[in-house]
Amino acid sequence: MKLATRVFLIFSSGYFISYLARGINLPLAPLLSSELGLSPAQLGLLTSLYFFAFAACQLPLGILLDRFGPRRVLACLLLVAATGALVSANAHGFSSLLLGRLLLGIGTSACLMAGLKAIVAWFPHDHLPVMNGAIYAIGGLGAVATGTPIAWALGVTTWRVLFVVVAVLIVLIVLALFTLVPEKDEKHPKSTLGAQMRDIGGIFRSAVFWRTAPFVMASQGVFLGVQGLWAGPYLRDVSRLPAVAAANIVALVGLAMVLGAVGSGWLARRLQRRGISLHTTAGAGMFLFMLAQLLILLDAPLPGWLLWGMYGVFGTSGVLSYAALVREFPAHLAGRVSTGLTLAIFAGAFVVQYGFGLLLNAWPHDGGGYAAVAHRISWIVALVVQLVAGVWFCRPLRSAVSRTGDQLA
Repeated sequence: MKLATRVFLIFSSGYFISYLARGINLPLAPLLSSELGLSPAQLGLLTSLYFFAFAACQLPLGILLDRFGPRRVLACLLLVAATGALVSANAHGFSSLLLGRLLLGIGTSACLMAGLKAIVAWFPHDHLPVMNGAIYAIGGLGAVATGTPIAWALGVTTWRVLFVVVAVLIVLIVLALFTLVPEKDEKHPKSTLGAQMRDIGGIFRSAVFWRTAPFVMASQGVFLGVQGLWAGPYLRDVSRLPAVAAANIVALVGLAMVLGAVGSGWLARRLQRRGISLHTTAGAGMFLFMLAQLLILLDAPLPGWLLWGMYGVFGTSGVLSYAALVREFPAHLAGRVSTGLTLAIFAGAFVVQYGFGLLLNAWPHDGGGYAAVAHRISWIVALVVQLVAGVWFCRPLRSAVSRTGDQLA
């Protein structure tokens, strides 16, 4: 068990660094905008490119993890991420920043899925819900680091040095993967490439997948997109908070995400024993996430820490859909179902970050902030999309579940 724990800590460190790389542009946004003259649309495209690269890698990633194992795949891709961090550190224009961000997205695309696959390989099956929740929680600590800790670091160093530090941390994780994680011989047959591609096609043709994916895509896309970039500007321009207070709220959202990731899994497991399905629990959580957004948008007479704490806690609810959706398919498709859903989520986050940037750019703005009305309209559009997807999610699926299992078995 000591070896398994060591393996978990190393892989979860990869997920921590991926979350840090994902959200680092939030505290850096004002500096990048002023130093390099980036518009809101450029800033949105720059930050959202991470999600685009991440999403584009998911389907081939599922095949690579199955063929070569999580250790080698993650180590090789993290070297790409380290290169991206160094390119970002030396960037002097928008195009070089885009290249660095693209490499960071590609390089960290395996962090979550490799960690989940390693957990399956190294831990007993009855430990999986707890360990999956733990790796999500450690990722949440990466989100915490993009708040107050990064804001403090920017007071003593530059944003370029921070990217160098990220590169060094990534290289240390790669060294740990090569020296401290042994190969694990997984006792399962490996499909041919053609069979794996046909299975992926079957997943994307299934009614079960498309009943779940749009709501999860919208909900998690908004959570990741806003948390990773637009929360800080909203707190500055709409809530009128000073920079330090806004950074504290961002850190709070990360901590609340940790609690939500662990707590939602614990709660869902107990509700299942009472006959309440994971699908129902995930849906309820995503609707509560919408409620949190609405209360923030309406400036409800509640403490800001409470409103944004709700945002963080319920923002992770869509994660339960991984376990709910995987159960609807044959066991050998679990990895590809998960990467398919991840593709949808990160495509949604890309649309949210870039789309918000376009909307903010449509109103007059200066280097010091964006129009409050533009922020509010962005949130209203996001809520409407989530509501439509939520209605679709709630529709009865009749016998499509059993038909899907028969077709893909």
